[in-house]
Amino acid sequence: MTALISVDNRHRTFAFAVGAVAVAAVVYAYILKTVVFGTTTVVAIDDIGEALSAAVASAACVWAATRAQGRNRLGWALMGVSAGLWSAGQWAWTVYEVFLQQPVPSPGLPDVGFLTAVPFAVAGLRAFWGDARGTSSRWRVWFDGLIVAIALTSTAWGFGLNLVWDAGENLASKLVGLAYPVGDILIGTVLILAIRRATGQQKGRMAFLLCGVAAYSIADSAFAYLTAQNAYGAVGSVLNTGWFAGFLLIALAAVYPEAPAKAAVTQAPLDLWQLALPWMTLLTAAGGDFYTAVTHHEAGIFQPAMTVALAVLLTVNMLLERREFLEMLTEIQSSHTTLNREFKAALADVRRFSTRIRDAERHDAEEVRRLASEIHRIADHLDGLVEDIIDTEVEGANVEVVEVPASVATAAAGRSY
Repeated sequence: MTALISVDNRHRTFAFAVGAVAVAAVVYAYILKTVVFGTTTVVAIDDIGEALSAAVASAACVWAATRAQGRNRLGWALMGVSAGLWSAGQWAWTVYEVFLQQPVPSPGLPDVGFLTAVPFAVAGLRAFWGDARGTSSRWRVWFDGLIVAIALTSTAWGFGLNLVWDAGENLASKLVGLAYPVGDILIGTVLILAIRRATGQQKGRMAFLLCGVAAYSIADSAFAYLTAQNAYGAVGSVLNTGWFAGFLLIALAAVYPEAPAKAAVTQAPLDLWQLALPWMTLLTAAGGDFYTAVTHHEAGIFQPAMTVALAVLLTVNMLLERREFLEMLTEIQSSHTTLNREFKAALADVRRFSTRIRDAERHDAEEVRRLASEIHRIADHLDGLVEDIIDTEVEGANVEVVEVPASVATAAAGRSY
């Protein structure tokens, strides 16, 4: 009872934290939108607020790392480093813009913190990946990742990524400007794949991580696009709220209440939304194509090339999946045929040995032990065949496997022989 009360209290505390983050984000957006305190003060609130939210996310991730084990510990530690580097970059930005009241150089010191945070975030999210599940082979994950990355790149290109590249004054500024949305695409790709492979205990955390990454990715893209269009004003944009709220959502993911472990489950099923998640990015790519067509923007050769690449990858992926499915069905049918043949032969042997024991007037102890040993060997052989077929069908059907208690298995064996 005490444990249940403790779990319930943690959920209530977490719900309160979610509400507080939502209110803080709304207030933050209102301040940026209305500039209610004047330009100088709002710039300071914006810059310091973003730096503090990233610092809070870093501290929360480090705290989560101290309570986690194995790959999860590594994942949260790397996410903590990533958020800490981003916070350092934002503090450098704040020093230039708020305290020194100077234009922020680009490329400059803040970019070092912002961009070095990306590989740590990618590595951290990669650490959350579980083993391949269901019929998915390990290589399929990278295939799906390529599809997601191309779809997100095509989307970003349609909504203005090409303008970011064209707006650069020199190669260095072009590369720095492009590095932010490309980094967000890479992080988003790895996160989508991590969510697809998340266990039941990870899904809540991964959902908050996805929302957090999506929020600050929108802010990154808006900053890059508005800067390229010379539309990023003195107080920035209300979309800067994405950075503030995004890192607070990552902090919430780190302190998400732990779900009780399901020790009896050896392989969890994939939910429909997890199967569909990588392919839903294709809708965003279609949205980018539609936006380009409606606004009559010049897409060049890049966006059509991405569409062709997606079509090719989808076709190849569909053919590989169908081949894998047919191979699985053939293997199951072959296993059923083998089991049927072996089972009939084994039953005939058991019947023959049982008849010898029943009809004989006398048996010495050695003969009885030999016949019992033969029957036991046949039972073990059948048990192995059944387990192999069950493993094959479970992998194909991607169903949940539950461990059978030893007492139940013993009783079932006693009834079978």
